[in-house]
This record gives sequence, structure tokens and C-alpha cells, in this order.
Amino acid sequence: MKQMMNVKQLPAGFYLVTTKKYQNNLLAQQPKQFIGEITGKWEQLPYLSLKENLLLGVDKPKQTRLLSYIKLTELNSIIFSKKEKELTQFDKIRLQFVHLLLKSTSVIYLHDCFGSLTINQVQWLLKFCFHLSQKHSLCILLFSQNKQLLQSPYIDDIFLIS
Repeated sequence: MKQMMNVKQLPAGFYLVTTKKYQNNLLAQQPKQFIGEITGKWEQLPYLSLKENLLLGVDKPKQTRLLSYIKLTELNSIIFSKKEKELTQFDKIRLQFVHLLLKSTSVIYLHDCFGSLTINQVQWLLKFCFHLSQKHSLCILLFSQNKQLLQSPYIDDIFLIS
């Protein structure tokens, strides 16, 4: 529970940021091109397929990793046949992770988008973020005011600023 100066100084890990003031500070300090953001609303280009949306802005050599990242997020390749309206909130969050992994984003801001998820899905997501941050050397910051997350064994550090 220490004060953080700069996101770039943080080691790989999964962090919880609990106040809006600190969240706004972190969002303001880093240029958008160096971070990825995962929100409850995944905006896709309507004239592109789901697969094309995932590969948007991804270098050609990295596109070959698509199916391995789909498996990593425990999605099924059948997801590509679904329309946007058929995707669940949980699907959209995992697809955003796939997109950011393909783009080799090293810092990910995960905005509290757990409202419509089940308890099992939230637990899966917390564990996934923890393992993903360790295995892929990512810095994942979860912005949430949910006090229950303070007890999660998957959070590496918690930033509380009064």
C-alpha cells in the first residue's frame, strides 16, 4: 500500500487501484499508445467481422498468434461465428484481452466491468489477470472501488489514496 509515482516504474504484476483520484492521475500520465484499456463496452467497427476487429492494428507476424490467445482466454473459435449482439459481457472482456495481447501491450488498464458478471466469472478473471501478468510480464491495473477485491489473493498490490 505504497504511493505510486509512475506506471512505467511498476514491475509486472496485477494491481488494484481503488480511488477515482488516483485512477485519473494514472490515466493522465501515460500516452494512450503505450497502454491498452479494457472496458465493459468494447467498440467494434460494424463493417468488420469479429476476427477483423481483433486483428485491427496488429502487425502481420503477430496475427498468427490469434488462435493461441483465443485458447489462453478459454474462448472457443466458434466465437467468430457469433454476431456482436450474441456476445456476453464476459466474452467481450476476454476478446479485448486477446486484442491487447496480439498488439503486445505491456500495460493494461482494466476498468471495473464486473457488474454483469457472475461470481465465478469474476474469480476466473482475477486469476487470469494474475497469471497473465506473471507469464507475459504485463502490468495490469484494475480500477475498482469494490471493497471485496481487497481480499483477493490474486492482487499483487493495492493502491489506496485518501
